[in-house]
Amino acid sequence: MELGAHEPFEHEGEFPPLDAMLSSVGERLVSRGEIGLLTVTVLQRRHVEQGAGWHAYDATIREITTFLREHHRHRMRRDDRLLEPSMRGNTFTLLLDPPRHGRALDFADLTRVRMRLRRGLKLHLARVLPQDVGEMFGWYVGAAVMRYESGVRIERIIHRALEESFADALREKEREGRRHALQLSRVLDLGLVRSVYQPIVDIVERRVVGFEALSRVETGRFETVEMMFKAAEANDALWPLERLCRRRAIEGLPQIAPGQLLFLNIEPDSISDPDLTGAEFLDLLATKGLSPHGVVLEMTEHSVIRDFASFRARLDRFRHLGFRLAMDDVGSGYAGLQAIAEIGPDFIKADMHLVRGIHRSAIKRELIDTIRRFSDSTGITLVAEGVETLEELGALASVGVRCAQGFLFAKPGSPPPNPDWGAVPASG
Repeated sequence: MELGAHEPFEHEGEFPPLDAMLSSVGERLVSRGEIGLLTVTVLQRRHVEQGAGWHAYDATIREITTFLREHHRHRMRRDDRLLEPSMRGNTFTLLLDPPRHGRALDFADLTRVRMRLRRGLKLHLARVLPQDVGEMFGWYVGAAVMRYESGVRIERIIHRALEESFADALREKEREGRRHALQLSRVLDLGLVRSVYQPIVDIVERRVVGFEALSRVETGRFETVEMMFKAAEANDALWPLERLCRRRAIEGLPQIAPGQLLFLNIEPDSISDPDLTGAEFLDLLATKGLSPHGVVLEMTEHSVIRDFASFRARLDRFRHLGFRLAMDDVGSGYAGLQAIAEIGPDFIKADMHLVRGIHRSAIKRELIDTIRRFSDSTGITLVAEGVETLEELGALASVGVRCAQGFLFAKPGSPPPNPDWGAVPASG
């Protein structure tokens, strides 16, 4: 298929709904005999908390709309049409005429256009969407050919093609799942995980409080580490993956100073993993001169805790051994306040989206100040994540935040990098 320039839509900002175009689509189908159909369907990759989920979904739909509008203007022929079916709010549709010179349309034609569309859309979304949004929702491209059949209602032909294309998109999602399962199996079998470390600093005393261990996977296995963990969750392999990551984190950690802490990320479900309180794990800590008193188990707020009573009972075992607890990404959703109240963590880490650009937002400063006052009054240590600029650091210091983590001080590395204390103004 030849792709050329296209004039802008007459409806600025929106695609015409399918129901409004049935007549014109039917006329084109009758005159041309066949029309290619591509669909882009947005599907949820994992369970997400409602507030954060709707925000991520809206952002994904908005950016796909932006890309498809530009793709339609500059990459499709003048007669091709792009529309969003009204009966599927999460599905976009592109209609493609047969090739010129009278050749019949075949699936190979659609495949070439689909691959070009997929590559362009992947690059666009990777550039404009935050990484966590791309991990919540996936988009899948399906294809089908509509062929005119005398005596069959046009609406039936169109809807049948849409169903075929949507089924094709679901098969793409299934293939992605199988590919991720195979990649995960290789990661676990070959131990293809390593750890890097990022310091958490006290900006008042200019000292390192501890190091967060962050897992990395061999290039080409998964687009992100978070997608690897979601694959583990989908394949009932979360505990084996977390055990591998914990082992790598401890094995790769150089000797740290007395009093410094090692932060290990875990999912709430992993609290039930007997490995965390087993002799093998405790012995591994001892090889690095660590005990449970020097380890902070950091749980993400995005994970769902359905039964806080039983969860607290399991946590008592960890506290008895000396482990400390942290809540990650506080402020990114609606579940955090209940989780903090129920769990009573030793640390809470303010989500980087609250920290990013805080010097330009009075609302963010007020929110962080509220969290800081709460943490001070309850004896919980507040850590601001994702600090990247001196302006952000200054705004945090102005509301009394004293512990922070981010690229301004050091990027994650192995061995743990020393903080750039030149980026930390002298206190007082």
